[in-house]
Amino acid sequence: MFVGSTDITQFRTDEVQRDILLNMRAPRVVFAGLTGAMLGLSGSVYQLVLRNPLADSFTTGAASSAALGAVIAIALGLPAHLASPVALFTGLGGLMLVYSVSYRRSGISPITMILAGVVLNIVASSVIGFVKFFFEESLTSIVFWLMGGFYMITWAKTAFAASVLILCTAYFVFRARPLNILALDEMSAETSGVNVRSERMRAFVFSTALVAVSVSFTGLIGFVGLIVPHIARSFYGSDVRQGIFYSSVFGALLMITADAVARTVIPNGAELPVGIVTAVLGGMFFFYILRSRQAEIWHD
Repeated sequence: MFVGSTDITQFRTDEVQRDILLNMRAPRVVFAGLTGAMLGLSGSVYQLVLRNPLADSFTTGAASSAALGAVIAIALGLPAHLASPVALFTGLGGLMLVYSVSYRRSGISPITMILAGVVLNIVASSVIGFVKFFFEESLTSIVFWLMGGFYMITWAKTAFAASVLILCTAYFVFRARPLNILALDEMSAETSGVNVRSERMRAFVFSTALVAVSVSFTGLIGFVGLIVPHIARSFYGSDVRQGIFYSSVFGALLMITADAVARTVIPNGAELPVGIVTAVLGGMFFFYILRSRQAEIWHD
């Protein structure tokens, strides 16, 4: 919090320094932690419900679809507070499209799901490019925003993100038992009295809400939802309640660290988009998972 384009010490207490610290740095650090927690938690739920270690908001197409909705909302001049609902609607729509394409009677095909997610990411990126071309004046800043970063973060945005995180966390804690059963297999869940389709849909809605809020405020920050659940599972195993805690904590720590790196890695006050930092880490981790857990990923 004290390190960035302008270094601040705890002993420099003039008004400008205080304003930078309390109204710019502090909400940014807190929001970075909240964003990491939201993305880590959503990734944990995606992987649990879909039973695929590569499932997260990016590989399922939810993040790019949510970003498309946010871009359209900005291009149409909608009020800023409507960006999150629009992003939720389009993100959930993209996720359900991928889900419907990959769903079979015997369950979800991981291969089809990942391929469908990749295709949806390409299509969403193309449409975003199309929108940018026709709304160039109103979307000048959108290019940097799409790379992901914590710009113009306020305490009001931080409070909203915190309320959404608390609401979604409470839901997952409340539904921990059926979600734990759902993580086994569909037949076991159905014989235990769990309505698989309804439970999965509600989990999708709440986890995609976390992604939509994150994307609408910070742009595309990739792979946090992929990396964090794997780190967290090394501590807790597969229990949903513990997964909620550890995925949120490790997600927050990862994002705060990535933001600190993004603010300090380039000299002379320049700032690297935090999405680039997480993409580098996530890309390497993605290849590691592909190589080390092939049987689990490509089960059919």
